[in-house]
Amino acid sequence: MGFKEEFKREMRNVKSDVAKEVEKHWVLDFEGHQIEVMNGMMEEILKVDGQIIAKNVRKSIWSHIVPFSTLKGTFQSNSGKTHKVYVKIGGFVKLNVTVKVDGKQLMHEALKLHFLPWTNKEYIVPFLEEQFQQNQQLITKDLPDDEFLYDEHHPKFAPGFADQLHQEAVTPFYTKKLIKLFLEQVVNPNDQTRKATYEKIKDEKVISYFHEFLELFYEAEKDENRVKEEAIWLLEHAAHREVVKFALLVLGTVKCEEYKQRLKVIALHEEFTGVALYALTNGTTNSNETVWYIAKNVSDWGKLEALNFLDASNEEIRQWILLEGLKNTVPGNASALMCAEKGKLDIELHEKIISGKIFDGAGAIILALLYEGAYQRLDEYEYAGQVLMRYTHHAKTHCRTFNQFYILTQIHEYLQYDEETWEDRFSSNWKPHEKRAVEENIEEISRNPIWLQQAMEILQNDQDDEDEALAVAQFYKADITDIVFQKLKNNPENVQYYYSLFAVKDPKIIERLIGITESFGDFNELTNDQKVVVLSLIEELDQYNGVGLNFIGQALKTTDDHLQYMAILTLHSFDRAYWRGTEIEQLVGRYAKESKDADVKEIAKQLLSINE
Repeated sequence: MGFKEEFKREMRNVKSDVAKEVEKHWVLDFEGHQIEVMNGMMEEILKVDGQIIAKNVRKSIWSHIVPFSTLKGTFQSNSGKTHKVYVKIGGFVKLNVTVKVDGKQLMHEALKLHFLPWTNKEYIVPFLEEQFQQNQQLITKDLPDDEFLYDEHHPKFAPGFADQLHQEAVTPFYTKKLIKLFLEQVVNPNDQTRKATYEKIKDEKVISYFHEFLELFYEAEKDENRVKEEAIWLLEHAAHREVVKFALLVLGTVKCEEYKQRLKVIALHEEFTGVALYALTNGTTNSNETVWYIAKNVSDWGKLEALNFLDASNEEIRQWILLEGLKNTVPGNASALMCAEKGKLDIELHEKIISGKIFDGAGAIILALLYEGAYQRLDEYEYAGQVLMRYTHHAKTHCRTFNQFYILTQIHEYLQYDEETWEDRFSSNWKPHEKRAVEENIEEISRNPIWLQQAMEILQNDQDDEDEALAVAQFYKADITDIVFQKLKNNPENVQYYYSLFAVKDPKIIERLIGITESFGDFNELTNDQKVVVLSLIEELDQYNGVGLNFIGQALKTTDDHLQYMAILTLHSFDRAYWRGTEIEQLVGRYAKESKDADVKEIAKQLLSINE
């Protein structure tokens, strides 16, 4: 998001605020005639008995205060007499309105223009509470301030996601200044002090100063009851989500038992789940049952936050975490690790006999641990070796479906890491006998030919679960080359097909796959799926010295920084003899001098220095 787009959005919001503040409508009676005066940001209108008799269109969004504008018109009464109407609107600090008929003043009013950031807007918390009161649930993910935050340049995020993305720290002294303003509001609550705090809160995301605020705020001298009163005022008048979050953060520093139900309702919206649960667990007593209720009624980022606050304080909650904790959460995060640890998966699997439900729940958690995030969370799990040993042991009894066997193939793939990785694992969360037991258990189960038969049927008949079938076929080292190339004719952008053929480790197959990408056209205009395929192929080429040079050159010629980086990185694994004296060498030389990407520039310099 560029500065220009950000500025446009802010100006749009300012314009909207001004429009709402200056929009006024007066209705007067004169001898049975209805006189209407309407003031807007860009125009004023004078009506008599529903007919426009005068109108003024403004050229500036600020000209509602300078200079004064006048409206003049005439109308006839029932007796046939002509009356003159005169209206004067404007002012410097106040919106002054004077209406006269035939020189006689009918009205004079002076309205102060406050431009308070919470006025003329829908308050967020009452919006949520009304939904809950009517439906006993929140029926929409939309929030009243969506219109301020999102437009064609600012795509709408899933609730709670923006906080996950935010990594920038606040500017120095921001938090101290915010605390100072809020404490001034607490001591002297009025529009001026509240506006100062409110505007300051809007400058930054609460997540960026959350911990710093708590550390400094606890040290400050304050009257907790008055702090709570002003936090509630902000909560009830917040028309912007960061103000809601700030108020919740403050409530988490005081006792707020009487607001437990309100916090529960707010926590049901995933945008506020985390900070609302912070207030709930720190400001009220016996909150875990409420946290569990929230966890059962939110999804995605909200459920991840709820799992973080939830304690497995009884057997019912612990079982729920094992069986339901992962459902409707966002993949690629720490939820699986929390479910394994809080659900005591290791203890559950050490039982001599487990139920089919527990086996399936354990399998879902293990599969997520294998794939979550940029690295495998399973390596963080203290009981990884014990759990996989016991899970594969129980699989000899419970593995009855294709998807259950697929999980075993993914565990087997996890076992294939190099010796150095396993040395680290043996020093932390694995023992050698656990690894051997896992291997033996999977080998025993895999002797049943039904799993490969089912995989081939799925692939040959274009059934669902193709990705799982590809993995099972790869586990058995089955030759599915012809089947996959046939599928690629109809779906050349499915990267899973490419991955399945990478496993064959055949340069001729790699060249055939590169040939398929010719249908993608200009690499500067790739779709997201096409780009993933191209990047995957470039990365795979580092194992095939000299293969695909034209393909790499095509990537180097693009304006895409990511493609350039991966292409030049792959070149680093090639003998220079393959590309010396070619167009690729010229491109490398250019990047060594001109690339704006520091990494690309450094690698290009290294390539040119080799063998010189």
